[in-house]
Amino acid sequence: MSINRRELLELLAAGAVSSVMGWRRATAVPPTATISSTPTRQYAGTDLSGWEVALGDALHACSGEPPVTLADIETIHYGARSELSANIAPRKIMAHNITFKRFIDDMAFHYTHICGYKFRLPYLPQPDAGAALNGQTIEGGLFIWDGITEKLDRGIAFQWLVNPWTANVLNIWDGAAWIAVGSLALDTAWHEVTMAVDYQRELTALKIDGLPIPVSFSRTAKVGWDDNIAARLQAEIISVDISGSCNVQATHKAEFKDWYWYWEPDGSCQTFLPLVTHGGGK
Repeated sequence: MSINRRELLELLAAGAVSSVMGWRRATAVPPTATISSTPTRQYAGTDLSGWEVALGDALHACSGEPPVTLADIETIHYGARSELSANIAPRKIMAHNITFKRFIDDMAFHYTHICGYKFRLPYLPQPDAGAALNGQTIEGGLFIWDGITEKLDRGIAFQWLVNPWTANVLNIWDGAAWIAVGSLALDTAWHEVTMAVDYQRELTALKIDGLPIPVSFSRTAKVGWDDNIAARLQAEIISVDISGSCNVQATHKAEFKDWYWYWEPDGSCQTFLPLVTHGGGK
């Protein structure tokens, strides 16, 4: 790791910013849970080996194309990095690859979660309908699913639009829609994201390349998910959007590496992590 836990906490403390958008204490912790022992936990890796892969909800198939399936996405691990791909055939579809690390743990809401990784485009998207490689987004998020009490997915998410016709926009999820909060120029350099959520106080922080980004605490109702408490760190990509035209069919790729995920006992890092309350409802 290039930075230790305390250095990361101090880094966040120096620049975590956002506006106050309301207060709503998380109530998803099961009534039987206790906080008798919550030691600091640390997880990390160079690539995303051992992470799960699933289809996201940003899917589209042009007329005559079979539906999008898991066969249209893949995540390959190379030791020093992992590569996410979407629309690997390619076909006249839009596919959404979500690769995620998950811990099913009733105590997950009792921690402040601090995590991050590096990501990059291994190619430069071009405004060319015939290009073999083109994408729509690179995304990431930190969530805890409460499948026991309120059936809500709580956390934060960012989105980098890499579609070459509408590129450079940096979005965050505000609880109802993706909201533009800045820009990130298209390139093939490595970028680094840091995310933090204090779930008991609904406090959040997001940094990309060391710059603080305003981010909202969001809540999402889900149907058909498991009856458990599960924390997730996500890396995502969506292939180029063809919902308005079926003239483009291209594969999208993105690389991720050097991930870490710290679980800090509730309240232990407030001196170093002055996050800001948020309301919302993703």
